[in-house]
Amino acid sequence: MVQSEKMQNVINRLARNNPNLDFQTPVTIDEDLQRYLQFYELDHEQVDLYFGKIERDQTEITVQTFAPKQSKGTVILLHGYLDHVGSLKHIIRYLNDHHYTVVSYDLQGHGLSGGEIASIDQFADYVSTLEFLMEKVKQEMPSPLYAIGHSTGGAIVANYVLKHTNHAFEKVILVAPVVRSNFWWLTKLGVFLVQAFPFIRKVKRQFRQNSSNRDYLDWVRNDPLQPEKIPLDWTKALIAWNKTMQTFHPVATKTCIIQGTADDTVDWKYNVSFLTKKFPDSKVVYIEQGRHALFNESKPIRNQVCGYIHEFLNE
Repeated sequence: MVQSEKMQNVINRLARNNPNLDFQTPVTIDEDLQRYLQFYELDHEQVDLYFGKIERDQTEITVQTFAPKQSKGTVILLHGYLDHVGSLKHIIRYLNDHHYTVVSYDLQGHGLSGGEIASIDQFADYVSTLEFLMEKVKQEMPSPLYAIGHSTGGAIVANYVLKHTNHAFEKVILVAPVVRSNFWWLTKLGVFLVQAFPFIRKVKRQFRQNSSNRDYLDWVRNDPLQPEKIPLDWTKALIAWNKTMQTFHPVATKTCIIQGTADDTVDWKYNVSFLTKKFPDSKVVYIEQGRHALFNESKPIRNQVCGYIHEFLNE
């Protein structure tokens, strides 16, 4: 408990005192940043860290860039709902080890970024942040550019690419992407019914068994950056966003969809069917017994996921 409280103090100071993002000069790692990196196992050797904030719609977004000494391209990496950059430690290290620069950030309301915790008015706000950051990335980061999004991060990447048909990404990878959540119609019914009780704005989070990795499940429950309540506004935004996604025309972007067959967080059969229509130049890889948190699954499953990503990027 004492360790967790100390880490929370470190997190609070980092969230308050972020410098503005600079892709040209690696950040000087002070004591607080070092403790954060060690706590989330992001303290990679032989990797330069660019750490800072951008501001979008009066909300400060914390961006972290992990750059190996020799880079053969840049990957924009987006985490899922309720997670943060620290949740991506395994895939960040894997990509760095294979000489990719990784640019990642905490979504608004997540991690070290500002905004109401775990909430969003509309999914377009997520996409707007990516649009803003991409203008800087395209000018300053080594190409080719790739995008990898997990869960809600996959939804944001998909939306961005469908909206911007002249986007700069050479390839896109969607990992357990959200279009609809599991039990979709029950979710919509629940949101409709709760509108009769406007004083109910949040519900207690039920931590899912979204990985077969017991150590990860224990870690999530003790992670000071994990929200304990889920705002209903986020679910309403997801429902509204589904209608928006229906309006986009297909795009000829090389895409890989990686999906676990034991995923009970999203309606993955519908999602894969929907996305392969929007991304006709796509391949689908199924991970047998893989649950939703594929980047934090057991090591054998995680190795499969990373291997498919590496193979697709090098095709």
